[in-house]
Amino acid sequence: MQLISRLIRILSVTATAGSALMVLSTAQANTQAAADVAAQAEPQAHTLDMKATVVKVHADTSSVEVKGPKGRVVVIEVDPAVADVKKLKAGDEVHVSYRGALLISADPVDPKAAESRVIADETSPASGGVVVKKHGVQVVAVVQKIDAAAREVTLAGPKHTVTVQVAPDMPLDKIKVGDRVTATYVAATAMNVTRDGHVVK
Repeated sequence: MQLISRLIRILSVTATAGSALMVLSTAQANTQAAADVAAQAEPQAHTLDMKATVVKVHADTSSVEVKGPKGRVVVIEVDPAVADVKKLKAGDEVHVSYRGALLISADPVDPKAAESRVIADETSPASGGVVVKKHGVQVVAVVQKIDAAAREVTLAGPKHTVTVQVAPDMPLDKIKVGDRVTATYVAATAMNVTRDGHVVK
């Protein structure tokens, strides 16, 4: 079978005015991957703050699913320098400050396309002198909902269903509900996680 090459774009958003667009070139099957990084200015995801209930802990990916006061479930990746998700359990009441997920692109793909998840890391300073890692993620997902007014898209991927903000330069008229797409987004990333007023460590 002929080898298929795929060009994967991943964005890591910094906490300062300078943001970086990382372009990661990979090939399927037995070929080796090569990376090429290009810097460009991109918008920064909003910083959010909420009291939430832990729904599920994913220790293998250092992430946690939390439900906010309006019932919305958010998957947040947590750098071990910020908090230890292994110390959390379903039902815990927590206070979370985080940067929301930001969708950079969503390109329609063949329905039989293999699921993929590619991550690029970048660090940026957080409160208290700690450093937060932000993850750029590319995944094959199904578009479940589009909120044009709020510029939000809900994507059902192989592991999670996430609602992401849409970057200002990404047109929403190129996708529709039910489309299977290759989505590239910056994952929601915790800046601070506390329980009963104490950092979860």
